[in-house]
Amino acid sequence: MTRLRTAVALLTTVLLGAGLAGPAAASPRPAPGSAPAGADISWPNCPTGMGIPQRRTLGLPMPTADARFVIVGLTNGPGFTPNPCLAAQVAWVKARHLWLGAYSITTYPNAAELAKYGGAGTATQRLQRVGRAQAAFNVKNMRAAGLRAPMVWVDVEPSTVRPWSASPASNNAVIDGIVAGYRAAGIAVGFYSYAYGWKEITGGRKWPSVPVWVPSGSNTRASAVNKCASSFSGGPVWFGQWTVANRDHNVACAGVTGTAGQLHPLTKYRTTVVKRGSRGAAVVALQKALKVSADGAFGPVTHGAVVRFQRAKRLAGTGVVTAATWRALGAGTAVGGRPSLFPRTFAST
Repeated sequence: MTRLRTAVALLTTVLLGAGLAGPAAASPRPAPGSAPAGADISWPNCPTGMGIPQRRTLGLPMPTADARFVIVGLTNGPGFTPNPCLAAQVAWVKARHLWLGAYSITTYPNAAELAKYGGAGTATQRLQRVGRAQAAFNVKNMRAAGLRAPMVWVDVEPSTVRPWSASPASNNAVIDGIVAGYRAAGIAVGFYSYAYGWKEITGGRKWPSVPVWVPSGSNTRASAVNKCASSFSGGPVWFGQWTVANRDHNVACAGVTGTAGQLHPLTKYRTTVVKRGSRGAAVVALQKALKVSADGAFGPVTHGAVVRFQRAKRLAGTGVVTAATWRALGAGTAVGGRPSLFPRTFAST
């Protein structure tokens, strides 16, 4: 245990002192419509010789300088085995002010885990409890490491260390439990898997409401981008993954960083004053916004509509449309854009 603590402390010291210095501010939000690169790390990136016997750590390299987000693994492979250098990896990401996410490998319980966490009831109920316990175990470790990501990616893949059962119904009960466990802790979920593995474990379950993260099994960014159109569960694909030189790289799919909106069509009239007797395009735009007849002539009907609108917005009911009224109608705002999903996925550091 002393050697383990020493190794983790050394990793923290070395990694925080090496590589790029982080920006002064918290994680910069990617530009709308961009496709930033990221990375994922876990127990293989810990110093060599740590972890459980079946999953000894490998000392693999940390993310490259172009990564804007890092998804950190919570386990040392099977459920109920913590990533032995989780806190050090979280500190490494925070020191660089990168967006910080989390993923957890989900596994089928062995007999001891079923006895410890399953409780009484039907087989399905017992398996769901084990799933919830896996989630609770990971949440506890996340919080201890200072990892406050709003989402955890649930990794559902075939495992040689802890094989899934031959029953999709039983496997789905475990997955249902872990999803419920994270949600009970106020954490959203996504799924990481691939078509063959997902089908083998879940029977090809459709889960269109849950986003997915898809590995390409190849070594190019283009292969990962192509996976953005290839959902294994019917859920929207948020990230694609590729691997090269012992590093896992990721790319955000279209829409994840949001889309830029257009300025409100009334913006060009912000400095135009219109009132009773005015005519022209600004009056037509005003009338359409107030949903009165758009004849381009500012008469008594338009005047009355303006006064009512001004009073509803707690403006002086003068009937004269100046910058304040145009702003209240939406001038100067952006419309039609979609917000970034990054704050729903990662913690800003």
